[in-house]
Amino acid sequence: MRIGVGLKAVVLGLAVALAEKAFGKGIGVRVNLASEGLPAEFVLFGEDASRIVVSCDPGQLTRIQEVAEKYEIAADVLGETIPDRLEISLDGTIIVSAEVSELSEGFEGALEATLRTDSESMAAVLT
Repeated sequence: MRIGVGLKAVVLGLAVALAEKAFGKGIGVRVNLASEGLPAEFVLFGEDASRIVVSCDPGQLTRIQEVAEKYEIAADVLGETIPDRLEISLDGTIIVSAEVSELSEGFEGALEATLRTDSESMAAVLT
């Protein structure tokens, strides 16, 4: 499968959008992004408007690009799916490499852990 970007990845940026795509099926992704002179944090987590992440069968890539061109929408190939890992390279250097399950556990439990920590802190203040 190929991974491309065309229209969304707005909230929390492209890195989170890619991770969320991987979490749903436990399928990994390997992408190579170009910094174009921007800091890594901006490339990974910048909230650019009007982008989406699309995964497709490689046989459908040409058709997707044709439709995007027809409507004057950029559709760039970023990478491909791989088993069980999220690997993001920036200008050819790997900057994120982790198992999808490890990232998913941290992501899924983040709100609960934060709320638990906040309520424990509040309890300590009140006692």
